Amino acid sequence: MQVLNAARRILFEFGGVPHFVEPLAIGFAAASDVSEANGPRIQLSGRHHGLAMYLARVLQPVWGLHVTVSKSDRVSVWRLHIGIPTSELFEVQERLRRLQHFLNNNQRFLPDQLNQMPVQPVDGSRAPADIAKCWNEETVSLGAIYELLVRSSEAISFLCLLGDFNLPVISDSIAEDQRKELSDILFSQLVATEAGRAACKKLILALINTQLKQHVSIDSVSDMLSKRCSSIFSDSDVALYKALEYLKLAAEAEEGAEAVTLANEALTLLTGISAMLTTQQVREISEKFEALGQYTAVASLSLACASESDPNNDALAYWSDRAPENDPREPIYRKRVECYRCIIEMLDKRRDSVLNSKSLAMLPNNDALFQFALYDWLLGQGQSSLLFQMRAPFVEKFLSLEPRTLEKCDMLWQFYIHENQFGKASLVQRELASSSWEGFDIDLARRIEYLSLSISNGKIAIDMVRGGQQTRVATRELLSEEEETNELATMLRESEDLLEIAQVQLEIQQQLRSLGGHDTLASELDHHLFNVTELYGQFAEPLRLWDAMLLILKASNHDDPNLAKSIWLANLRTVLDDSQSTGLMAVASKVVRLGGRLYPSAAAFSLPMVAEILVELSLERREEYQVGYVGDTLVRATVPHWAVFETLNAMYVGTAAGGQDVDAEFVVREIAALANAWMDSAQCGSGDGGSPLIGHEDSMPVMAMDEALSQYIINATLNNNAELRSELQRVQEHIRRIF
Repeated sequence: MQVLNAARRILFEFGGVPHFVEPLAIGFAAASDVSEANGPRIQLSGRHHGLAMYLARVLQPVWGLHVTVSKSDRVSVWRLHIGIPTSELFEVQERLRRLQHFLNNNQRFLPDQLNQMPVQPVDGSRAPADIAKCWNEETVSLGAIYELLVRSSEAISFLCLLGDFNLPVISDSIAEDQRKELSDILFSQLVATEAGRAACKKLILALINTQLKQHVSIDSVSDMLSKRCSSIFSDSDVALYKALEYLKLAAEAEEGAEAVTLANEALTLLTGISAMLTTQQVREISEKFEALGQYTAVASLSLACASESDPNNDALAYWSDRAPENDPREPIYRKRVECYRCIIEMLDKRRDSVLNSKSLAMLPNNDALFQFALYDWLLGQGQSSLLFQMRAPFVEKFLSLEPRTLEKCDMLWQFYIHENQFGKASLVQRELASSSWEGFDIDLARRIEYLSLSISNGKIAIDMVRGGQQTRVATRELLSEEEETNELATMLRESEDLLEIAQVQLEIQQQLRSLGGHDTLASELDHHLFNVTELYGQFAEPLRLWDAMLLILKASNHDDPNLAKSIWLANLRTVLDDSQSTGLMAVASKVVRLGGRLYPSAAAFSLPMVAEILVELSLERREEYQVGYVGDTLVRATVPHWAVFETLNAMYVGTAAGGQDVDAEFVVREIAALANAWMDSAQCGSGDGGSPLIGHEDSMPVMAMDEALSQYIINATLNNNAELRSELQRVQEHIRRIF
């Protein structure tokens, strides 16, 4: 004992400490070869080197030997056998255990304790940081030595365990190519390489399978493995193999209740170790659950594995960032996707029975990434309506996230309507109408359809807010009812303005196609909604599309009387001069058609201006003109009789005063014809042949007309125009009789 204590004291007191040593240079040439890169190096302590040398000598007898060898038995069947004599394994292991006991009882050899020991400098030539670096290097190396010792000892225990359970019999369940691979494994590889650890796993699986085939419980095997070879066979491995045994027993159970109980116990064990399961293991185990009819267990296990393997939810962030290349989060994302695929493939096999909202609603819905995968699958199955019926929590987010597609955007506004969120539906529809997103093949007609739907849904949303049926339909939250109504009203007005401009754009497109030779320009109008400036400057004005120019004036409310008059004159003269037209009748048709779309816009359909142009053209074409042409044309263009009367009367007054160069008699006859036409239409409208209704929106200012007629009669008398005076008197008498 005294000798042992003295040896221990010498080892620790005179075993040295790690330190820097300068490189040696012999001669001029050698010295010149010493560069800064070959500067001072760390020399570990003699105590460290002694330990390493001793461990190497202990392991030397088995280090280069094959752990298993393939031998042929009496019937020429090749099986695996332990390649190292048991006695030699026991001897090496006994020496390893004594060394481990020594290290455990001497803290200066334990890496955890070394980190806490004070730094002892060899001399004063080195800074404390350099000295600490030396000790850190020795700590790391000692830790590796200790780990090698433990693994070597456990590897021997593992080989002895395989021998106890009859490795030749166990190897019968191993494929021939795997047997050959295992027979090439050296003890050094078994201990220190990934290939060795993989070999251990294969041998353990073979052992477990053999036990299961013999209907022997694996509890005893699992316990022995976890006690003797904890670095090779962990608690997680124990749980995994117990779960596999439960699943095997469940498959063999005669009663359904027993099978369900065993499957649930297996699921409990597997959920607890889900973080360490590989995707291949999840797939294989899911198939076992599926064969048992435990479909919920497939979903629970797959989602647990996905969640536990990504505690920080990096996969969702990676997906939201649109999967950047060379991102460290990609493997995590891939693993989760593979886990979800187990569920999706199960659903795909049973789609005839699971494609309903009730079955799908039973799936866990707290994993957004899984829900997105599920929604993608449903879209692929053409079952988009189920997204709305499921009332799943992530549908809105899924449909809103990039990359956007036309299908998903259409589904988004449909989802909002399904949820009575008409304001949000209106906004999405307006965005679609105005979109120029790549890949969205939306023609102009469909854009107009979206705007019409947006306006309809916007009106519904306003009515619902005012009626108290809905409180959150606008684009932002936490608004008062008044604020929300105002926001919706603003959005509605903007949509109505967009629709008006879009209809002008459609008119231009139709005109371009009817003209021929403008297919490229016409197609361009499908790409997005143009503003009025673009429509006017790029299409309407260069191509002299007069109708479109007037519609643009109305849509923009651009008040330029001279511009409007020049467009009207050019437009109507083009019609009048067309050799295929019917002269004034064609002009009237044009005015009637435009009036229905432009009146009462002062910018695009100034009534005095249009009336003056009609009078001017009528005087030019007297041979075609019929009395009442101007008034009748304006009335058919949706202008009320009273407005036409006031316009013509103002024209007459201006003529009489010398302010307008218009034939006064012409205007008076137009007014007389207008009065007769109004009385005829008013009497027909009364329904009983009696007096027309006073206060009707098209009613005449009777007193003003009577006074005007009196003035016309006086002027006709002064001008000795008996025929005109008689006509005016008949009209006046007719009015007075009725009123």
